[in-house]
Amino acid sequence: MERTAALRLDAEWAKVRSGRPGVSPRARERMLTELIAALAPHAEDDLSLTARLSMRYGDLARHHFDTGRRTEALTAVGEAVLRCEEPARHDPEHARWYARALISQAVYLAEPLSDELGLPRYAFQPEGEQPPPCDREDGLAALAATRRAIEVWEGLDPSDPHNREGLAQAHVFLGDRLEELGQPVEAAAWAVRAEREFHGLWPGSEASESRHAAALEHLGDQLERRLRRCPFDEGLIRLRAQELLPARLLPLAVVAARIEGVEPDAIAEGLRLEGAEVRRILRARSWRAVWRFDIRDAADGTWRPMTYPWRGMDAVTDRSAAAVGAELTDAFLNSPYRPPTSAHWRIAVWWEEEDHLDGSCFRRTYAPS
Repeated sequence: MERTAALRLDAEWAKVRSGRPGVSPRARERMLTELIAALAPHAEDDLSLTARLSMRYGDLARHHFDTGRRTEALTAVGEAVLRCEEPARHDPEHARWYARALISQAVYLAEPLSDELGLPRYAFQPEGEQPPPCDREDGLAALAATRRAIEVWEGLDPSDPHNREGLAQAHVFLGDRLEELGQPVEAAAWAVRAEREFHGLWPGSEASESRHAAALEHLGDQLERRLRRCPFDEGLIRLRAQELLPARLLPLAVVAARIEGVEPDAIAEGLRLEGAEVRRILRARSWRAVWRFDIRDAADGTWRPMTYPWRGMDAVTDRSAAAVGAELTDAFLNSPYRPPTSAHWRIAVWWEEEDHLDGSCFRRTYAPS
């Protein structure tokens, strides 16, 4: 009777979970807590109930995370992962639940490494700003959980489109975790693989459906952002050699290399393009240079941004970020705004939008000496 009552309560929760209106967050949490307490005694020797209990711990974790309680979310999702591991070995549906719980665990672990828009906080230069050690450890644990989820998806029937979609989604999350840890080249590679997998799943008209189109657009945006952070020698050339640089993004790669200061002939050789094609792209495509000069306050040591025209943007064609920075520096030093020789000042140039200093294409700090 208790088991039947627990399953009835679970069915009631399923209606709430699917979006039944009028249930407050507090009521949802109370229902989940009562449901977990009701299911737990009957899940000891029943793998089906154990897997269902895992799902409800996952729901509780999501509730905690959505309400800003990451610590509680990590505790609950840890229970979800632990309890679903054994059922996952015996039933494909439970294996899918297990893989999704691992992905959720990874997202919650990695949360401090992303900003409010979900973009990486620290995915810049290796010698630049780094996350606190505890956050980096959580990021590495998130990466391990994501790889484990991929192993689970890879062990399922590849002829089932649900399994293939789950694996493609896991590859998307793997790219996110790698980008957060400062590995944009590997992150870009996995974005390309995932994009190809989705196109294989959603051919033709299916790819244009609103849900699928939004997912592909989001993935494309991620890929472009990562390519802007990839170095030429160790990144763009390697992606091209591995056929992980889509043809539509070759012009972006050409501009990225030129911004880095690579000469057109070297770009053509590295990306296996004709020299004339590289020069045509460089003539036809501009990039938006965004710059900022800062002056350090002598009293408290803080950096104060300057105003226009020493904080601005412009379209640039066939020039490196270093060349833009040098021209701006020369103009600054020959302007009435030049700081006294005793002042510290700096310049940074970004591609597309102002961001962290570590994410700039060019930066220099000038000391009085």
